[in-house]
Amino acid sequence: MNTIFHPQHLSRQRGMGATIVLFTIALIVLVGAALAYGSRGNSKAFTGESAKVMSSVLLKQSAEYRDAYNRYIFDGGNATNVQFNATVTVPVTGLFDPTKSYGSEQDPPLKAFAKPVAQKWAISKVVTVTGLGAGKATMVYVLGLQVDVCAQVNAQLYGDPSIPDELTLDDTTIASTNATIGATVGGRSTGCVKITSTTLNTPYMFYSTLAEG
Repeated sequence: MNTIFHPQHLSRQRGMGATIVLFTIALIVLVGAALAYGSRGNSKAFTGESAKVMSSVLLKQSAEYRDAYNRYIFDGGNATNVQFNATVTVPVTGLFDPTKSYGSEQDPPLKAFAKPVAQKWAISKVVTVTGLGAGKATMVYVLGLQVDVCAQVNAQLYGDPSIPDELTLDDTTIASTNATIGATVGGRSTGCVKITSTTLNTPYMFYSTLAEG
């Protein structure tokens, strides 16, 4: 019997594969950093290992969101209608709708931020990610990170702690104004970048696409 492969099945496999990769990276580094965290006594090591732990938590949380989004899509949801809340009205659907069990809202770790005020995860559906298709991506992001945490995200994912400049992105309009990310380093579905900050006084943003354009 011949097996017929459908593009939708391939898309699902890719989405789940990306989630597994993010989970694996986050968990491996999280365990290793936690062990080092407890065995080193100097403050410099404490700061470095703490940044690794915080970045790993962000990677794991973003993987949770991607998994929730995949469940929503597999359940017949429309990318245009998805909202980052617990809305239960139709056709608008919240990703955290308790009746659907797609996923739950994540709280970023307080120590990941430059200021002692935790920012919330948010969603944008108007940003184009260079190298990941010509259309607009659906992505989650969190603002106001410490530079060390931002650098650790990129080091874990790409072996390079440098932080690309994406100054066309503005922290007040990223969810509402068309923009492009990846002008410096294209093809990254997840990473940390430096944007224009007008309200937080710290320009570092973690992002992860749930669906590419």
